[in-house]
Amino acid sequence: MPGEKSARRRGVLLVLIATVLWSMAGLFARLLAHLDVWTVMGWRALLGAVSIALVGLIEYLSGRLDNPFGFGRLSLVVALLAMVAISAYTASVMTTTIADVMVIYATLPFVAAAIGFLINGERVSPRTLAASGVALCGIVIMVASGLGSGRLLGQSLSMLMTLAFAGMIVLQRRQPKVSMIAVNALVALGSGVFGLANSPHEAVGAYDFLILFAFGLTTIGLAFVIFMEGAKFIPSAEAGLISLLDVVLAPIWVFLAFGENPGAATILGGAIVLAAAVWRMAPDLRREQVL
Repeated sequence: MPGEKSARRRGVLLVLIATVLWSMAGLFARLLAHLDVWTVMGWRALLGAVSIALVGLIEYLSGRLDNPFGFGRLSLVVALLAMVAISAYTASVMTTTIADVMVIYATLPFVAAAIGFLINGERVSPRTLAASGVALCGIVIMVASGLGSGRLLGQSLSMLMTLAFAGMIVLQRRQPKVSMIAVNALVALGSGVFGLANSPHEAVGAYDFLILFAFGLTTIGLAFVIFMEGAKFIPSAEAGLISLLDVVLAPIWVFLAFGENPGAATILGGAIVLAAAVWRMAPDLRREQVL
């Protein structure tokens, strides 16, 4: 029907916009490379918290946000995991190549499936197990290339970020009616305070402050809300497939702007991980299109 097609186009466009916003994180990180990690982490998260609060207020006043301050019994654990994820993400993009971070993050569906099995007893399909094994091979190829190059710390932080995000997703499924707007705002605020408390408190100029605000607004505030809005109108597998463009776009932006070459091993490992993720989601995508 025309209405359904229009809604689907809106959903695809919104998810695509959110993905492009997320993919710009590497650009902001490289523009701020002269600042220390703690300063970038603190201001990005703090300004991100402000942006989430503003977006949440607008959503609430427009009547599109129900129970914005509703918390569940697992919200504290989810918040702690989200704080770890936000902090580790900023630190990882500052300490290794953007391609490394994105490739490791692409394993999120597989990590979430493993944690879901351990915590919620969710059944893991043979296809997921096979795809996870293939993706693991890609990660091994990529991480092995980082040994001795100073990128291992960033790769480890990327793995920590992915584990924390996966745990957050699994636990949030136990309380689907709880709003993440207030939780994310508090998480970003906590991460910001933690980062600034450990920073050397170096002076931040007006230009850097503008970049930090854009970093927090796009990757913490706007992208999350836009993605969640778009995901309402399209199948989850399709939304997941579109969001994988982040893995491809993020390294391209920093290569074009700064000439950052991730290396042949990262490209090969990334191609293997992406192929495994697409192969895993293909049946779900076909199934949801038929329904």
